[in-house]
Amino acid sequence: MRTYQTIALAVLSLAPFLQGAAPERGEIIGDDVYVNCEYRVAAHFPSEPKFRDITYRDGARSAPARQFYVERGMDLLSVTVAHFADGPEQDPQLVANAADALRRRGEVRFDYPVFYDEPGIRGRQLIISLTNGRHLRGHVYMDSHRLYITEAIADPNDYTAFLFEESVSLIDENGTDRESNPIGLATNAPGTSAGLPPRQYDCSRKR
Repeated sequence: MRTYQTIALAVLSLAPFLQGAAPERGEIIGDDVYVNCEYRVAAHFPSEPKFRDITYRDGARSAPARQFYVERGMDLLSVTVAHFADGPEQDPQLVANAADALRRRGEVRFDYPVFYDEPGIRGRQLIISLTNGRHLRGHVYMDSHRLYITEAIADPNDYTAFLFEESVSLIDENGTDRESNPIGLATNAPGTSAGLPPRQYDCSRKR
């Protein structure tokens, strides 16, 4: 999942669109990405993901959730989307509690606050060493009343898991990536997406 660390020195504002002009649309993402605009998520799974509907619980709070996943032996690639419709659009406590649950799974190797879209969508990135020798690489974010928990459990050198982890995108109901590609001192460099229109996913395609 594309992230920006909090140590960035500064963030510059994007130039506003001309009044009345339609926002520019970004590139359309290729056919190898699973897209589900109902659940506001897109990701590069190695095969068609299965899904299961669950009740996500956080203490006395609960919400309907759907987990999209691919299992490969002891490996698991998944993203869970829990919809807290009656709560705030972003709830830092829900993010913190979800990150705590990941930490309890094993030995914490990496734990850092990150942004999905700087500065608006804060989250957490973690790497957990599990007892079976695999790593759990996880992200937690919340946006538009939805809590996103990404888990990539695999060998530390597994490229497929890394690709999945980095590909997970938070999108809106029209398939537009919530990452607005802000320009800042940490991102304004050749080869980055800074300053470009947000990625666009095709809501009609679920691979």
